[in-house]
Amino acid sequence: MKRTLALAAALTLTLTAAAPSYAEPLVLDNDAMYAYMLDEFLQLAEVPRGSSHTEKATEYLTAWGIDHGFETVADEVGNVRIDVPATEGYEEAPLTILQAHMDMVAVSDDGRDMLVSPITVVVDEEKGIISSDGHTSLGADDGIGIVSAMFLATSQDYHHGPLRLIFTINEEGGSPSGTGNMDHAWVTDANYLINIDSEDYATCTVSACGFNSYSYNVPLVTEAVPEGYVAYAINLSGLMGGHSGVDIDLNRANAIKAVDYCMAFANYKGMNVQIASFTGGTGGTAIPSLASAVIVFAEEYAEEFEAEMAETIRLFAQQFDRTEAGYSFIVEKTDLPEQVLSLETSATVIDLVAALEDGVNTISQRYKGIVETSFNMGTINVAAGAESATIRESMRLSSRWPTMLANMQFSAIGRAFGVELVTRSEDPFNPANINVGWEEREGDTIARLYARCFKEYTGDDCVVTAVHGGLECADFAAWSDTIQIISVGPTVNFPHSTSEHVEIYTTYQTCGAIAQTLSCLAEGITE
Repeated sequence: MKRTLALAAALTLTLTAAAPSYAEPLVLDNDAMYAYMLDEFLQLAEVPRGSSHTEKATEYLTAWGIDHGFETVADEVGNVRIDVPATEGYEEAPLTILQAHMDMVAVSDDGRDMLVSPITVVVDEEKGIISSDGHTSLGADDGIGIVSAMFLATSQDYHHGPLRLIFTINEEGGSPSGTGNMDHAWVTDANYLINIDSEDYATCTVSACGFNSYSYNVPLVTEAVPEGYVAYAINLSGLMGGHSGVDIDLNRANAIKAVDYCMAFANYKGMNVQIASFTGGTGGTAIPSLASAVIVFAEEYAEEFEAEMAETIRLFAQQFDRTEAGYSFIVEKTDLPEQVLSLETSATVIDLVAALEDGVNTISQRYKGIVETSFNMGTINVAAGAESATIRESMRLSSRWPTMLANMQFSAIGRAFGVELVTRSEDPFNPANINVGWEEREGDTIARLYARCFKEYTGDDCVVTAVHGGLECADFAAWSDTIQIISVGPTVNFPHSTSEHVEIYTTYQTCGAIAQTLSCLAEGITE
């Protein structure tokens, strides 16, 4: 496993109140740091913590804080606050918050119930990665942030001012909102906040996008299957999926859109498809990696349908031959269902999904190479016999104008199809209410300090930039005009998917750089 040999030769600093400023790297035992973080992560992996189901995580983290003798409290919705005393001699240093979220996007491709099942963690030190068994998401987003904060709170090998650990629920879009129900006083008395939820090593994030969600509630009308009809099952699974923000520009396929295309094209050819079921996606913030549908239509179209679907699957493979591998896309005859949606209802569902945009919308003019606004068709659950179905679309945004256009587009689509549109917040269509996220304030110095400390500790340069992901920093920044905020983290590849894995080397290097930053702040060094 890769190590930083230069650190072994560095002189150990005497960590006292009179310690000098850090012109040389702080020396920590990276092996011991990694061992501690891995042990805590393995224990956390035993705790189910999918979004909207974080009760056990709240209990676990509250118990952890109390067991370590820290003043610990959980609020009414389950956010956890742990106050950590300063190293002796540094009690007057500014208060710094270390923040991470406890929930994860719980993805499974083998039918595992992620609300009760632990994560099987696989450590491959030869490759230098930590992953799951390949059938579930790993929860490194943001489990690694949690265990990094745990190490920084308990380590006696560096000095720091007073710290506060804040672990929030449902950052990934579940309900209830963690930050939306948090007492602002948990944050407003702090000078600095380091969010440990970014997923790129050697990166310090100072700007993140806002988030809107749009849910279309479609009333369903069910009827018996007409005589002389045949049934086909369309199944697409094993796609890469991924984070609907940071991975949206990687040409990943959206399984819901692909399966819907099969039905939409059949209707275009005059086959009058009726839906028995149409499901897909695992959460609003994940690119759907699987979707399926069962449909019926007149038997006279069976041969033509099979030929068109064979061509569709071929063209799908041609489009995604560089970004998807190992997926399964199958269209085959199946048993006739007992009931289906009416022809009109089926057409509404199919055309509505086809009409909704998916993928990159605009590119930032301020941060080179960063997506400004994007859409993600997140989840669908349609079943004959149900009274209604919900289709969820989300938008990530960091600019008002394209968001204003999108709001009118989504509103118009709802009216055109005669379906109810429900939004995440009250009156989000008012331009004044659009939350474009979080941007660095003029005069803030914490990003420059972290970049310098990162270079000193790791020997690597650190880029200060923006990210097309949602971070809770946007909420915290709105609560205080003075708090300085950054978001950092190790490299987590393919978050929100079964391919999720974290690069080991980046975990302890990033944690060490945070420790160096905290020590500088304790010394009064702010940039």
